[in-house]
Order: sequence, then C-alpha cells, then structure tokens
Amino acid sequence: MRKILIVLLVYVAGPACPAAVMAQDNPPHFRHDYAHTLVMKMFLAKPDGKGGSMVNMNFEQALALVKQVDALTLQMPKIIYLVGATYNGHDDRYPAFFEINGKLKRPQDTSAVQSLVWLMQEARKYHTTVSLHINMTEAYDNSPLWNTYVKEDLISRNADGSMMVTGNYNDHKAYQINYRNEWEKGYAQKRIDSLLKVLPQLKEAGTIHIDAWIARENKGAYESLVMEAAYQKKIAAYWISKGIDPTSEWAMDYMTGLVPYYWHFNHRTQQDFLKVPAEVVTGGHFNPDLKQSDFGLEFLFGTSMYGENLFPGALNNRGKDNWQEAFCRDFYLYTVQYDYLNRLKRLRVEGTGSNRIAYFSNGVKVSLGDSTVYEGTRNLRTGSTVCFPVDWRKDNSLVAFSLRETWFNYQVPVSWKAVRTATVFIVEQTGLKKWKTIAVTGQQFSLELKPGIPVLLVPGKL
Repeated sequence: MRKILIVLLVYVAGPACPAAVMAQDNPPHFRHDYAHTLVMKMFLAKPDGKGGSMVNMNFEQALALVKQVDALTLQMPKIIYLVGATYNGHDDRYPAFFEINGKLKRPQDTSAVQSLVWLMQEARKYHTTVSLHINMTEAYDNSPLWNTYVKEDLISRNADGSMMVTGNYNDHKAYQINYRNEWEKGYAQKRIDSLLKVLPQLKEAGTIHIDAWIARENKGAYESLVMEAAYQKKIAAYWISKGIDPTSEWAMDYMTGLVPYYWHFNHRTQQDFLKVPAEVVTGGHFNPDLKQSDFGLEFLFGTSMYGENLFPGALNNRGKDNWQEAFCRDFYLYTVQYDYLNRLKRLRVEGTGSNRIAYFSNGVKVSLGDSTVYEGTRNLRTGSTVCFPVDWRKDNSLVAFSLRETWFNYQVPVSWKAVRTATVFIVEQTGLKKWKTIAVTGQQFSLELKPGIPVLLVPGKL
C-alpha cells in the first residue's frame, strides 16, 4: 500500500528468473490456487494521530461484508487480508506485529484475538480465507522492538552511516530493515514465530500478505541489493516452511516459485505472461499510477480486481448501499474473464500495440483492438458485454453481465448440447433471485441484460 512507489521494482535483483523452466514442467506447490481465487484487502483501521485508533470497519462488520461479497461473487474462493488489524492500525509499531487492535473486537469477546479467530472461522462458511496484511520491511521509532533493532544493527544505512529512511507514515519515519542481519541474527525467524504464537490460526489460513516488501542496497555496509534480495528469499522460504504462502505488493522476478501472488502486477511483460502460467505467479491488477506499464496485457491475459477500493466505509466515501454496483462492475468485467483465461494454456500473441491478439488452448483468442473474446466461433465478450462459464460452481452455469441495456444471442458451449431450457437468476448481495426461464434453441439463447445487473444461467435438467 505504497502509493508513492512509482519507481518501484523495475530493478530485478538476483539471478535471472528461472520461470521458463520451472513454470511449465514442475510448478511449485502453494496452499492456495491463486489463479482461481479472488484476492482482496479489507481496510480496518489506522492510527488517529492522538494515540488511538480510527476504525473504518471492525471484525463484526467485516464478517457482514464477507457474506455480501460471497453472494455477489457466486461463492468464488476468496482470500481477504485485513489491513490495520494490529496495534492502532495500518503502519503502526512495525517491526512488531504481535498485538491485535483492541478497537476491532466484538463486545461479547474477552480479547481482540478471540474476535479475530471468530472472524477467520466464520468467514470459511462463505468461501473466504481471512488472513493478515503485515510489513517486514519497515521499522518505526514507536515500536516496542525499536531499541533492539537499533542496538543489534538491524537497520540498513546510507553511505554516510545514517540509518536509511524510506518514508514517513502516521508522523513516524519508516526505516529500512536490513534483511541480512535480521536473518543471520535470528530476528526475522523470531518475528514470524512470535506472530504464529499469537495467532496459530494463520497456519490454517495458509497465506499472509507482506506489504511494501522491498529489497534495497545497504550502502553503509557495502551490501548490494542482490545480497538483500537473497536474504529476502530466505525469509519467504521460512514462511513456506511454516505452511504459509507469502504474497506481496509489487511483482519481483527473483521471487518466482516463492511468492505466488502480487497485489500490483506491473512490471510483467508480454513474454513473462507467455512463459510463466498463472498457477506459478499471478496478480491482482496493474496500478494505474505506473504510466509506463503495458496495460493492454490486462485484457489480453486477464486481470482481477482490488476490491479494497470499492468496499463501504469512510476510507472510500462509500455507504453501505452504494458500493455493490462498482464491485459487480469490476468482478464481472475483470475477475470472471481472469478466472476463465487462467484455466487455459497461453500459446502466443500476434500483432503489436493495440492490435494484439492473444491465443490460448481450446481455440480461445482475445483481441485487444475490438475488446472481444472468442472460444472458436462462440463470442464470450464484446466490449462491456460478457458471458463466461462459472467453472468454480461445478454446475455448468454461465454468468452474463453488461454495462449497457442489450439483447444478445449467445451460442452455448458443448457442455450445453442437450440443454433445452435455462433458469436465469439475478445476482444480489443477499443471494440469487429467480428471474425467469428461457429456451435454448438451436444451441443458442437470447437474453435481455439490464445495465450493471449480473445474471446467472443454470442449465435445465438433461
């Protein structure tokens, strides 16, 4: 969550990416299938500047939102990382992250930890894994670990010997942790182990999000960025040894095989997408602030959504009743296509610039110039009108959505060969609402779509 990092990781530390060999032949094993999971953050709290916490959403409110999101996403598998769940909120007291924010607890619970465990357990009923958003890069002078990190020389230094400052958050300077020293002296391992003692349920969640996880040169110790990246990889491997997938903010080539998911997927090239399948590494979205990015890749290969910027709360100036429309727009125009394309083998791209066409297995082609997706002769998308299979439901259903009012004729997939009718449901935050039954004639159906209203089509009995 570093909006100021516009220069970001266009450096690639460490050896060349081994993806071309690893990706196709022996993909790494992760606890979650990120290529077919909607990964989001949920902003809970931040310091109020007065020694307290400004709460955007507590644990009880978070579960209510989880329920609604599960309905709107048709029970797609989801991971939600809680931002600001420790101390007084986001960017507070790092490198410590061992105390759950008391302002977020339920009144009936004896501790915030108990409330958080309740949320994690209840969310599973709604196809959602809840975990934490933490930071392993920064140290603040208000942290209970500050004196230790200074004394043990765990802060990287500038060429003049001064401690390296990378930003200022909540009126406190953020100092760069030295990954090599922290690892060699055992403090990185101790931090991870201490968090797991406070919240052992993280092992069951099997995932953690590490914010702003960046390697930087330690000039004061004549230590290269490549060296720091090597120790960063050791920390990632340590998380994995505990049964937890580390995910992070910015894409890092040298972490291929260790980090399966990035919040911002900028810096990936067309060749990267072709060489490295989504099951090895994938990402949420391209940060629009990074203007030099090849944004056409999002449509060509599929992109998911952030979600956090759409949830209700003071942070986004969205009320409880005016966030669903924007959420559905992103989910049905982006994530559904992302999930579909991630199930296919990426073959090649022809053309250049805005005239590129990406080719996949099963005769699928995605054309950037006219914003279309075809599976053979079947049109799955034209502009903002889409109709894709919903494979995660395992019921052979389709979902249709458009930003404009339209009638469209849809050629059904082979799996619908013997289908004669389909039941159409309107997707709402409270669940599915039956709308009507339509005929399937000559392997096609016609359907009227209302702007911004997703519908689920379930085939009749064969």
